[in-house]
Amino acid sequence: KQWYQRRVAITAGDLTQMSSSISYDQILQNLKAKKPNLVPFAQGYLDILVDSPLGIVKVVRDYNNSYYINFTSFYEEYTRAHVASIVKERFGPRCQRVFSIVLSKNMIEQKQVAELAMLPFKDAKELLYKLYSEGFLKLQELHQTPDLCPARTFYLFNAPMEQIRMKLLDVCFKAAHNLMAIRKDKLNENARLVDKSLRADAAIVQAQQSGLSADDLEDMLTSSEKQQLGVCMRIVKRLDLGEITLVDSICALSHFGAANVA
Repeated sequence: KQWYQRRVAITAGDLTQMSSSISYDQILQNLKAKKPNLVPFAQGYLDILVDSPLGIVKVVRDYNNSYYINFTSFYEEYTRAHVASIVKERFGPRCQRVFSIVLSKNMIEQKQVAELAMLPFKDAKELLYKLYSEGFLKLQELHQTPDLCPARTFYLFNAPMEQIRMKLLDVCFKAAHNLMAIRKDKLNENARLVDKSLRADAAIVQAQQSGLSADDLEDMLTSSEKQQLGVCMRIVKRLDLGEITLVDSICALSHFGAANVA
C-alpha cells in the first residue's frame, strides 16, 4: 500500500486549485494554428463551458475575457464519473442510473428516484437498498410522528462520497497487493524458464550485432518450454493490465481527496 501511495503521489504532484488563466485572444491564436475550423465556434463553446453547472471552466470578465480551469471541480466530477462507472460494472446500468441521480442530489426520497430514473417504484426501491447494503448510499429516516410508523416516515438517500472513496481505495489497494503477489508467485514458479529465455534473447542480440547466425540460438528452449513460458507471460500481462487499471482508480480517488483538502 505504501508503494502505491508513493506512486500516486508522484503522479499527482502538487495539486493546485486553479490553472493559469488564458485570454480569449490567446485561445483564438492557438485555434488558428492548430484547429482553424473551430475558430468560428470558439465563443459559443466557451460560453457553454462557463455556463455549465459543473463549474470546471471559469471566466474573468474584463476587456479581453480570461478563462481558467477550476481543478477542484474537475477532480470532483472526474471522481464522481469514475465511481459511477464502478457501480455500472458491479451492479449494471440501472443501478448506475439510480446512483447518479442520488449523487446529483443532496438528499432524495425513493419515490423521486423512481420518477427521475423512470423505473417502477418497486424496482427503484430494490436498487436503492442494494446500493445501500453495499455501502454506496446512506439512508436517513425522517419520522413525521412520534410512533415511528413506517407509513408516516420519509426515507431519504444520499451518496457519501468521502466514505465511498475510502472504501474503494481500500479495495483497490488490497486488489493491487493480490495481483502483485500472484505475479511474483507465477514468475517464481517459472524462474528457470524466464532466465533461460532472457539469456537466449541476449545471445541472439549479441550474435546479430556480431554478424553471426542466430538460428541455433533460437532453439535453446524446447517447444514445451516455449509453450509453458508463453502461458506464464500471458498471465503476467493480464495481471499487469489489471494493475494499470487499479492505478488509474487509485489516482482518481486520491486526486479527489487531495483536491478537497487543498
